[in-house]
Amino acid sequence: MSRPATRQVEVEPGLPGPLSRGHWAEEQALIGPGLPALVQWAELTVASASGSLLTDVDGNEYIDLNGASGVNSIGHSHPALVAALKEQLDSWLVGAYGSRARLDMLELLAGLLPPGLDRIQLYSGGAEAVEAALRLAKSHTGKHEFLSFYGGFHGKTLGALALTSGARQGLGPLPPGFFSAPFANCYRCPLRCSSCDLECVGLARDVIREQSSGALAAIVVEPVQGKAGNVPAPPGYLRALKELAREFDALLIADEMITGFGRTGAMFGCDHDEVVPDIALVGKGMGGGYPVSGVVSSSEIMSAAPFSDPSASSSSYGGFPAACAAVGATLRVIVDEGLVARSRSLGAELLLRLKELEGKAPLVGEVRGQGMMIGIELVEDPVTRTPVAREVVQQVFGALLQQGVLVMVGGNSLRLYPPLSIEPETAHRAADVIERVLAAR
Repeated sequence: MSRPATRQVEVEPGLPGPLSRGHWAEEQALIGPGLPALVQWAELTVASASGSLLTDVDGNEYIDLNGASGVNSIGHSHPALVAALKEQLDSWLVGAYGSRARLDMLELLAGLLPPGLDRIQLYSGGAEAVEAALRLAKSHTGKHEFLSFYGGFHGKTLGALALTSGARQGLGPLPPGFFSAPFANCYRCPLRCSSCDLECVGLARDVIREQSSGALAAIVVEPVQGKAGNVPAPPGYLRALKELAREFDALLIADEMITGFGRTGAMFGCDHDEVVPDIALVGKGMGGGYPVSGVVSSSEIMSAAPFSDPSASSSSYGGFPAACAAVGATLRVIVDEGLVARSRSLGAELLLRLKELEGKAPLVGEVRGQGMMIGIELVEDPVTRTPVAREVVQQVFGALLQQGVLVMVGGNSLRLYPPLSIEPETAHRAADVIERVLAAR
């Protein structure tokens, strides 16, 4: 069967303006390559930000549904976060000694974590926390192998990259002991199942039996695969993976970097399946924009050596007071403003509305998601489900940018991460633009 002709999406020049583009050009002469693709597509220079809105140096305003892949949980420049950071700046910044900010954060966090997960170690970024979790799993189990899933994304350092299938090309040999199985993406079911009976869990079992040397330390999974296009795990899948981990005397590690702290309409993504992982990885929206991440587990698991040895699980900036102040302020806003419930209700409303594009907009294959984590998969043909080319995704991104809406992308999907605090009117105004751009193609 011949491939359908690639669809073209017309993009009118305009946004961002000349000052933004000029500044961008000056930066590119000095900064290293490899910035995020959509940041390069946008050539946007931001002057200020508030709530769900960005303003560029030309005075143009954008609704931010990108939010750095869900980092912007409570809205840009939330007064409570700004005040907490200012107060800490006037006090002290350097060192991981005990601090009022850290104790306040830990006490607040203790009331939010899943039952049984009572310890957190702080780091600076997602990949750093992933690497620490691998060391923790090795320490507790005495084993060294890991199973991850097609379409997952866990970072770009050596161990995290080994977990991330599809992102390793041209980077040479990977460490041994890492293998992958298909994720339960029902729109692109690896087993062509007509209904989801979680047969892909059996396939994962086969992968472990065939590829493992008998030293499986952990299964690592995202409750919703972000970079793959915000693909939620089907009901029962995470519970089945925890049982599978137990079958091989291994741990379940949930990568909740994006899904944690209300993004999916529950406090944690695993809550949708009523499962508590052995280790959870958190970050992004936890700090509301401050670079901080963490490994969460039980006292029993975290006491394992060598992870628990002095300096064995520390980080240069882990537990610094500004990071703790940011986390404490962000979590307080999420709780006090009821943002988990808001994410659940407004996210469901947006998902239901955007799902109407299926069958109406020729480019739209599937609209899916949980809470304020929505994916729109773009296809050449809804019947064959052939993914659109990368240039079409870029064209759609550009068309949305021209109308003042910033989105995230992943593969052939648009990814929407509004602040959990976004006003309904603003959210629906952005949905108007998305519908206009996609329905017209």
